[in-house]
Parts: sequence; structure tokens; C-alpha cells
Amino acid sequence: MQHQNLRPVAIQNRIQTIDIIRGFALVGILTINFTVDHGLTEPWAGFTGFVDQLVYWPVAFFMNDKFLTIYAFLFGLGFSIQMLRAEERNSPFVFVYMRRLIVLYIIGVIHQILTAGDILRDYAMVGVLLLLVHKLPRKLLPVLAVLCFLVPWTRNTFFNKIEQPKQFNSNRIEVAVDTAILTTYVGVYEIEPGRRAIVTMENNKLFGEGRGGRSQWFAESETDFFSQSADFHFSFMKDSTGAVTGITMYLQNGKAVTARRIQMDIHQAVKEMVHQRAGIVKQTYRQFVVKNANGIWQGYKNWSWSGFFWGFKITGILPLFLMGLYFGRRKIFHDVSLNRSFLHKVMKWGLLIGMASFAIALGFKAWNYFNDIKDESYSFLTRHIMYAAWDFLGVMGMALGYVAGMALLLDKTDWKRRLSFLGPIGRMGLTNYLLQAAIISVLIDAYGFGLNGKAGPAWRLLMALVTFAFISFASRWWFKRFRMGPVEWLWRSLTYLKFQPMRLKETEGK
Repeated sequence: MQHQNLRPVAIQNRIQTIDIIRGFALVGILTINFTVDHGLTEPWAGFTGFVDQLVYWPVAFFMNDKFLTIYAFLFGLGFSIQMLRAEERNSPFVFVYMRRLIVLYIIGVIHQILTAGDILRDYAMVGVLLLLVHKLPRKLLPVLAVLCFLVPWTRNTFFNKIEQPKQFNSNRIEVAVDTAILTTYVGVYEIEPGRRAIVTMENNKLFGEGRGGRSQWFAESETDFFSQSADFHFSFMKDSTGAVTGITMYLQNGKAVTARRIQMDIHQAVKEMVHQRAGIVKQTYRQFVVKNANGIWQGYKNWSWSGFFWGFKITGILPLFLMGLYFGRRKIFHDVSLNRSFLHKVMKWGLLIGMASFAIALGFKAWNYFNDIKDESYSFLTRHIMYAAWDFLGVMGMALGYVAGMALLLDKTDWKRRLSFLGPIGRMGLTNYLLQAAIISVLIDAYGFGLNGKAGPAWRLLMALVTFAFISFASRWWFKRFRMGPVEWLWRSLTYLKFQPMRLKETEGK
């Protein structure tokens, strides 16, 4: 019967080059999650020392976003390899693949609740779309990848209807407002659960306390205010009795965010906000989990098809899946020697275009930081062009360049032997991805050691190296005894509806 052919790939049939590249990607993810992508580590968060900046800027340039991009690319590549092997065995594929995605989605939900991770669910949802395109002509896949980014970007940049903001005093001339009126505005306002804006008063002037810092609010009228530091406008809302009920915050892009007034001790709220900015708010693990679960539930309640098709899942993830599918359909990694010319072109042009684009985008950020310029002071179009340079040309170009370069390097026997220590890490890629996320969460988040805002990039890089050493040793130890990682075992067992052999001795003689 056909369904008897449904089985995971045997160890001897794995492509070692892909395992090593996946291990390489995981080491990069570990490094960026520790140093630049989990909490307060930026120079503008206070880590301005030479050593911290010596770590931050190179990691941001050469690593940030690229290795998660490689990880996503490998998902599409894995899909194509599974599809090709199923076709070779004349085995049904769609239902097995859908079960695989459902299990991945459930793992992603658990991951998000326990560690605030958030990418696996997106992979599972976008992975469904690959079924719709996996039989398209191979040459169309890179074109479709570009369109998946370009079409939503063009729509959001040029054709998205932007709400016209309320008309304010264009010259930003401050007017005098009676102190008694200002006093009524002092209080705590909730934008969403766990996110607040706090209004305080000092020397007859209003100040706003938020996650981005403290700023003075200047009056344009009795109810309308502006902030010079953030280029925002604020309007206080009142009910029929004149009681203040909330604030409407008008952002530069025309969008309005409403915060409702809540009853809370303002001194306690300010203390929590200051601690939150410093990354030292303590909470129990139970509170951490409940907060994450509530976030998932709110996401489900506010989910929309529009947000799915015009958001990050289509513009950021699907192009990478499609490029992985393209590489897999061409069987690039089955015989690297036969594809050296193609890989050389990908490496050369990927790194050239990617580094140039990323240098422009990161230079933009660095220029703004060193000259104390707010991103919001630039036009909407300028900021979107920088976004395209960073998230598409820069990140995808460099990531594909890294993959091609690694494949060419691993085609050399000596280098394959030297880098073989990454293979076990990549073989249990899902387990290690979840493990590094758990370790980082315990060290950085408030329920654990709470190092967010305390340890800068240099110290975090040291922690990343120690964590990498542990994961590398654990992976090698594991595969001396077992044939797959623990989460991979669970994933495959649920996918194939059958407990998979785990210990090496269970597969001997089979």
C-alpha cells in the first residue's frame, strides 16, 4: 500500500551540507538573539562604551536578520526535498505535509507561550502556501519571490490610504493653559494590556512617560499637545461631564492610537515604567506565561486576511520559502560541484547587492543615532525605501550570498571536515532553536535573571559563546545515543502517526 512508504528520511540519506549550513544558521541566530535582537542592547539604550559598540555594529551589519533568513530559506529547501523524495517513492505527500505543518504550528504556540518565541507559527501558516505553488515552472519561483515583497511594499508605500491627521498648530506655538486644567490630565492611560502612557506634571508642565522614554508635552490648545522629541500630537478626550476619559495619539504617518484612562496609582505606574525601560521589571514565570498566552489570544481576536497577505508573512517569509523551493527543485545541494558556476554568481551578486543595500540602511540608522535625528523626521517614502534596502535587498542578498559561499566552501573536503562540528547542531535544528530561545529567555527576561538593560552586547556575546559551546557538546553527545533530536522525534512521530525509533540500537539491523 502507498501509505507504507510514508517515512522520514534515513540518516544515511541526509545531505550533510544542508545540516552544516543549518547549524551555521543556528549559531548566527543564537548570536544575534543574545547581542542585538532581544531586549535593550543598542547604543541609544545606553550601551555607548567602545567595546559594546565594537560588538553591536559589526553583528548588526553582518549577522542581524540574515541567519533567521537562512533558517527560513532552509525550510523551503526542506519542503522541496521532501516533495522530490515523495515523488520518487510514488508516495502521497499533501496530507503528510499538512500534518507536519499542523504539528509545527502547535509546537510554535507552545514555544510562544513558554518563551515568547513567535516565528514557528508563521512558518507553519506560510508553509501551506507552498502547496499552491510547488508545481509552478521552476524559473517562475524567483520572480514570484520578488513580487511577494514588491507588490505589498508598493501598495503600502504608494497606494495605502493614510488617514488625514487632525489639524494642529502648524507652527507649533505653545499656548498657556490654566494649571487647574493641566492637573486633570495627570494620570495613567492604557493603550493595550501591558502597554501604558503616563502623564505627569512638573513645574506646571506636562510630561509623557512611555516605553520610549520621557518627553515634555507642549500645549497648542486646552486639549491638544505636541511633543518635539517624537514629533507626535496628543488630544485629550472628555465625556459630557468634562471628565478626562483618554488620549488620542496622532502619529506622523496619520494613524491614530487611543489610550483609555485607568485607575492606578501614578507613582507606582511611573516606577514600573522606569523599571520596564531599564529592563528590570520582576515578574513570576506564571505571569510571563499568562502574558504570552493573552498575547496569542488577542492576536487570534484581531487576526485578518488583509494583515496576513499584506504583512510580514508574505513580504518577509514567503519569498525565502520560494527561494528555498527553487534551490531544492534545481537540486543545488545534491551535487554542489555541478552547480559551482551558479553558486559563484549567487555568492558574488548576493553579497555585493546585499552589503551595499544593508550598508545604506544601517548607515542611515547610525547617522541618525550619532546626529540625534529621529527616524520620524524623515518622509514616509524615505523610511519605506530604507525598509526595502534593509529587509529585502540587504537581508535576502546577504543571506543567499552566505548560503552559496558556505556550499562552495563545504564542497572542499578539508573545510567540510573542519566545519563538521556544525552538522549535529543542524541535524536537531528545531530542538536547538527552541533550546537557545529558552536559555536566552531565562537569562534576559524579567522572570529569570533579568539581564535586559543590565548586560551590554559585549557581555551578551560572551554568554552566546558559552551557550554555543553547551549546545554543540549536547548535540554531539545526543547523536552518539539517539538518531534524532527530541523535538524532531515528537514532530515526526505525530506527522507519521507512528512512534519513530529513537535510540540508535533500535535501528540496528533494520
